[in-house]
Amino acid sequence: MRARNNALSSNRSAGDHTPIYFKLQMKIRTQIESGKLEPGEAILPEKKLAEIHGVSLGTVRTAILNLVSEGYLYREQGKGTFVSGNKIRRENLKYYRYLSDFGGEEVELAIHLLSLQTIPCSEYIRQHLNSKPEENIYELKRYFTVNKKPGIYCVSYLPCELFKGLDEFPSSRFERVTLYNAIEESYGIPTIFNRELISVEQLEGDVAKILRVSPGTPALRMEMMSYTYKEKPYEYRISLCLTDTKKIYREF
Repeated sequence: MRARNNALSSNRSAGDHTPIYFKLQMKIRTQIESGKLEPGEAILPEKKLAEIHGVSLGTVRTAILNLVSEGYLYREQGKGTFVSGNKIRRENLKYYRYLSDFGGEEVELAIHLLSLQTIPCSEYIRQHLNSKPEENIYELKRYFTVNKKPGIYCVSYLPCELFKGLDEFPSSRFERVTLYNAIEESYGIPTIFNRELISVEQLEGDVAKILRVSPGTPALRMEMMSYTYKEKPYEYRISLCLTDTKKIYREF
């Protein structure tokens, strides 16, 4: 029997057309952001949430799936649904994996959003993304901390036409979920393969400040193209990685 004292449906005022699933979604999100639900903590089972809030199981599942998509929650098969931190789970890491040696333990990475803006597409990037001359692109700047110390700076360029509404994502989405996961979940665009160019670059200006190193410090520069079906490019990315204490690991 459902507990009606907390029923979300009974708390709706006249003229309130907000979907019940969204009310539940925001209620759980508020509990996470306020610290009432902490990173790593398991949330109540879906059936229990349905009983407490007086809603259907389908409503609960929609709210939970949306929070998973936004990066506030993550699921573990056979174990339950848990609150995310801003540390990226190692099994989701695809491009930035740091090790000391083969067989060594991977270090923890956390993503930090610097900016997301719409900019005109330069000729150089247009050639990479096959964009139209009049098309704008998203410029997404982030940095990653390695064991709580800045270690990676990256800039991603993505076509606005292909990812409409990307700039409306909550900032937490870019800090709790890897970009390729967010794109696949929200736009149904999987990453089929990548191409990379690797070189060395000396860090200068704002990048050196963000990574907290002296100007002129060498870093590994990785230019990456990401492709989906039919070899369609969807992202051009430049990453600058410090490798003074750890090494970038790739597995093919």
